[in-house]
Amino acid sequence: MDSPRRVITSAGFPGFDANVLFRLYKIMPRSQNAHALVNAAFRAQVDRSQPGKFVIGSPALIFGNITGSFNHATLTENYLKGKDIGDATVLAGALKILHDEIKADDVPAEATPAYKQSLSCSLFYKFALEIVGNSANSRFRSAVGSLSRPISSGTQDFPTNASNYPLTQPIPKLESLVQCTGEAKYISDTDSGTMLYAAFAVAERGNADIVKIDSTDAMKYPGVVKVLTAMDIPGVNNINPNANVDQEEALASAKALFAGQPVAVVVGSSQTAAEEGAKLVKVTYANAQTPILTCRDAIDAKSFFPSIPDMVIGDAPTAIKNAPSRVKGVLEIGSQMHFYMETQAAVCTPTDDGMDVESGTQWVDWVQGGVAQCLGVKKNLINVSVKRIGGAYGGKISRGNIIACGAALAAHAVNKPVKMFQSLWDSAKMIGKRNPYYVEYEAGFDANGKLAGIITNVYANCGQTATESPVSAVTLWGDNGYNCPNWKVSMTNCKTNLPANTWTRAPGSTESIFFIEYIMEHIAQTLGKPSIDVKRANFYKNGDRTITGQPLKDFTLAELTDSFLTSASYRQRLQDAATFNLNNRWRKRGISVTPMKYGSTWNGNNFNCFISIFHSGGTVAVSHGGVEMGQGINTKVAQVVAYELGIPLDLVSIKPNFSLTNANANSTGGSVTSELVSLAAINCCSQLKARIDPIKNTMPNASWSDIIEACFVKTIDLSARSWIAPKTTGDDAPVNYNTYGVTCTEVELDVLTGEHQITRMDVIHDCGESMSPLVDVGQIEGAIVMGLGYYTSEELVYEKTTGALVTYSTWKYKPPTTKDIPIDFRVQILQNSSNPSGVLRSKLVAEPPLCMTCSVVFALREAIKAARDEISQGHDWFQINAPMTVEKVQQYCLPDIAQFTYN
Repeated sequence: MDSPRRVITSAGFPGFDANVLFRLYKIMPRSQNAHALVNAAFRAQVDRSQPGKFVIGSPALIFGNITGSFNHATLTENYLKGKDIGDATVLAGALKILHDEIKADDVPAEATPAYKQSLSCSLFYKFALEIVGNSANSRFRSAVGSLSRPISSGTQDFPTNASNYPLTQPIPKLESLVQCTGEAKYISDTDSGTMLYAAFAVAERGNADIVKIDSTDAMKYPGVVKVLTAMDIPGVNNINPNANVDQEEALASAKALFAGQPVAVVVGSSQTAAEEGAKLVKVTYANAQTPILTCRDAIDAKSFFPSIPDMVIGDAPTAIKNAPSRVKGVLEIGSQMHFYMETQAAVCTPTDDGMDVESGTQWVDWVQGGVAQCLGVKKNLINVSVKRIGGAYGGKISRGNIIACGAALAAHAVNKPVKMFQSLWDSAKMIGKRNPYYVEYEAGFDANGKLAGIITNVYANCGQTATESPVSAVTLWGDNGYNCPNWKVSMTNCKTNLPANTWTRAPGSTESIFFIEYIMEHIAQTLGKPSIDVKRANFYKNGDRTITGQPLKDFTLAELTDSFLTSASYRQRLQDAATFNLNNRWRKRGISVTPMKYGSTWNGNNFNCFISIFHSGGTVAVSHGGVEMGQGINTKVAQVVAYELGIPLDLVSIKPNFSLTNANANSTGGSVTSELVSLAAINCCSQLKARIDPIKNTMPNASWSDIIEACFVKTIDLSARSWIAPKTTGDDAPVNYNTYGVTCTEVELDVLTGEHQITRMDVIHDCGESMSPLVDVGQIEGAIVMGLGYYTSEELVYEKTTGALVTYSTWKYKPPTTKDIPIDFRVQILQNSSNPSGVLRSKLVAEPPLCMTCSVVFALREAIKAARDEISQGHDWFQINAPMTVEKVQQYCLPDIAQFTYN
């Protein structure tokens, strides 16, 4: 049908008779809503008239995504005609021909040719096993079909204290309803009749000099109003307002450091005009060099930022040398896109004395300073506000300045309101991400796995600047819950031709805990012990000093782990997994436990709060220095204020963060903002109660509204402001308190394809006395799912000659979806916990649970080890690198057509 005006309304396909087996296969990088790494359609007419024989008639073996078109395995088809596929020699012959017949293209960000070849043979083997049925050994028939996933289920267990309501009351987030209905307004929704739009033109390659930026064609595009380059910046070409951090040009002036770097701002009458015009800006390059993209590239090129002092505790080299046993190895872990629901956005409106900026930022003060610097005006002329942002995960702490400064430059140039709202694609190409790492390690230990010393060389891929490198986090979280008397940790920031990598949920802590967990797993396999037993043997005790030098006063991880192992039925499930693996050749299960100690750091954070109580009703308005980005900070603050003032929650309203009322506040991040702005709110409430109580005491039976009206009549100040800048010193530095958690992950994998699923995950986290249990449960679950994506399916790939990001869209970048979460997901907030060092006895929650998600890596490793044990390749330690993609998992299992038999 050639006519484009016709629509297919129905289609009918003839069925097959009982002697024909027809099967479809699709192997994807995640469980659903993804293109195929390889897909296949097999059809075979089978003559079963002779007992025990399965003679193939006219087979059809079709493969997709091997090359640019469908591939007919005609040589294999011709070989099979008239042959008994139940004959092991025929199967072996067909597999050999198919293996040689599959010639896959090598395409960036697609499966490798080796995997496509192996997978094609694996899928045919599955087909053959289904044909012969019970003639094959039951252990081998486990290969037939795909992993079966039942409907997801979960439990949420949390404590609450009704006597403290609305504090500790399990309520939905205050914004949840308008967010779900689409009524919540975000910066990207802002529009007006006079508004113009802006988009960045970007460098198409990195590590090259810029010779010329030509906007001629862009200016000819309908609707394009203006094109700005570095020469048009009235102030300083630097988005970072702090002189102590690396300079980052708002628009590249002489050198393209990375592909995706902004080189011009195109202003248009519509979003389409701005974006299409930006594509027409032409950049001429010279002296183009091969970009440095990875830590290994940087090590080879000796491309490093200034050195960082080693962390040395005791004498690790001597301790390791004298230890009864030693392990040594390397590990690599990749990056992660922030993947927020609302991409980077800003709206800038010129005023008669400066500019109003609505910015999708986690850091109002940073945007205020950056915009003022680029425009060459005083900071007090820039008014920045943010009501809410649609997710951030650290990607909008400093990176929001790129967009805010671009929009401000455009608004200044045209003297009209300008909105810059990036597409997911453009944001992915331009904005830095989680730092990838390359780590070398060595450890010494005794027969029980007790640590004697650890040496690590940690390399962090920083991109173009090291301003936001979290590599030193290993000196804070690198011990997790384990007592090792001797350490030597070397840290190196690698300079590469990528966007400046930036903070991403639990930056540094996630990776640091992964590093030590990886080492503990290596030790456990060397000793032939369950890894949790080795970890348990190394737990701190109260009074021990951690790697920060502070003594532990509240260490409860040992008791928490022991009770958790019982409630999660770990020992029984471990045995059940072993039995399953014994009975199944091509399906394997693994289970792993990750305990966690996470230090909460308040130092260096400062926040404020402003509260006003209005007469004529006694309603309360709160503006705090944090930013609501989906984490429920506004809900917690409202609950705290209502609790402290003793009023109903519905009298409290949270207002936008504004640079005037919340001047000089730090960024919202590090999981501590909710508790610190709550602390500031408590301070405000204390001030207000000190003024209100004398009047209240004279009106014992009066309502809140009447009391406030009486205060107003007596000219009592009903507004209060508080500034919180906590600092710990001496033995208490730098950790204010620790929180603890344990995660147990069980997985099942298909050895032949690498597909895997999480059959069950148990999580317990210590929130102290949770201020808002439903919010905290949501944070735990969200952190876990983000961690699952980081460790399994989210992989970033760059073009090697230009440095351009290939996986910039959801076609090739795969965060988890509904079928990637645990089938059985059990989340528990620790009961009967409290925290005398916290705010209202609570503990932080947003980031720590992500740090435990590495248990999925080690559960998969256990399943892979079981597969390798089948071919006597599982005893020795083997390196695994995250993310554990479908391809990597299959390749780590070492499948080979020589193993594809019936018995």
